This record gives sequence, structure tokens and C-alpha cells, in this order.
Amino acid sequence: MPNFFIKISQLSFCCFSFLVLKIFTRLKIEGQENIKEVEDGPVIFASNHNSFIDSGISAAVMPKNITYLKKIAPLRFLVMDKYFSWKILPVRIFLEMMGAIKVKKAKVKLEDNSHLHEVLSEPVKFLKQGGKIWIYPEGGFHKDGTPKKIRIGVAFLRQQTEAPILPIRIIGNDKVMSKVVSFLPKLTTMIGLNKIRVIIGKPIYSLENSSLEDASNEIMRSIYGLK
Repeated sequence: MPNFFIKISQLSFCCFSFLVLKIFTRLKIEGQENIKEVEDGPVIFASNHNSFIDSGISAAVMPKNITYLKKIAPLRFLVMDKYFSWKILPVRIFLEMMGAIKVKKAKVKLEDNSHLHEVLSEPVKFLKQGGKIWIYPEGGFHKDGTPKKIRIGVAFLRQQTEAPILPIRIIGNDKVMSKVVSFLPKLTTMIGLNKIRVIIGKPIYSLENSSLEDASNEIMRSIYGLK
């Protein structure tokens, strides 16, 4: 899909998401000025993940102006390939319009993590070209809002590209959607009782720990340390 179409689709989704979330969740965004520090080069946006609504929240925190089109878009989200199935055609169409990068699950996980070169080849290539991606390092979410075990993909991307990481914490996203039907909002959300707060931290330019596991844990501590 052409980049220009993806950019316009993303900007429209940013504006729509911001409006809806502002009305129903009184969305509050803090630290948006930190995006400006990294807008001129490749960057890895990394946030916690607690709900199906997180993609909308992620879009809502972006600048909703010409700056987004010129310096940030297209922002590529990493999405597991199972969501590109023809069985869920509306989801696939949405992901294609948003320019999401399909990530395949490794058939065999090797001890030296060399399987990640194949699994994450597309986002690595995109970052090296100066692009920007958004990743949820936990790779999924628990419905009760508790952190899921960290995966090492985010540290691998940093290791391979040296792109800075922008840590982002989303607070309240675990209370917005129904526990019974995960893609539907709660009644309390519809009447404006559930709030969402997003904190954008300072960019991380270096990681002291050498192993991917330690580096990934350091990134998640940075995310959950935002208050």
C-alpha cells in the first residue's frame, strides 16, 4: 500500500482515536514533548500492553498535525501474523491500511536467539531506513492488568539498529474494555467513569546490560517506572 495513503489513514485514525478517548475516558497525555526529541530519525516506541484498545491509545498520543505527516508517519506497528488471517477480514483490512508489519512466530526458538534475525527482519530493515515503529515488548496482555513476561524482541531491535527507545506507559487501559467480550467497552467506560493516562518518558539512547534478557527487563522497568 502506498506510503501516502498509509500516512493519511494513520493521521485520520490518530484524530478519531483522540476524540473518542477524550470524550469517553478523559484521556490525559503527559510528556508529549519527548516525541519531538526523536522525531528526526529512527525510533522504537515501546509501551505496556493491557487491552485491545491499546492501538487506539497509541495513535491518540501522536501529534495530530502536519508534523506527524512530515516527521513521524508512517509509524509501523508490529502485529503477529495470525491477525492478518482472511478469517478476520475487517481486522486484516484495518492493519493493511495502517501499514502494520507482520511478525511471524518463530517455529523454533534457538538458545543464541539467532531466530530473531528472520522473525524481525522487516522491522530491522525499516528502522535502518530511518523509520519509526511501535512495539509492545510483552507481546500480549493479561486481562487483569498485571505485566506479562517480557520478550526480548525490543532489545534485539535496539541492538541491531541502535535506534533510541521511547518508553511509554498507559495507565487505566485494563479497566476500559469488557472482561467478557474483550473488544467491547464496559458500560462504565461509555458513561465516562474510566480514565486513561499516558506518560511518555525520556528517550533511552543506551542500555548498560549486554544480554538481550537484561536489556529487555531494563526497558520494561523504564516503562513501569513512569508515574
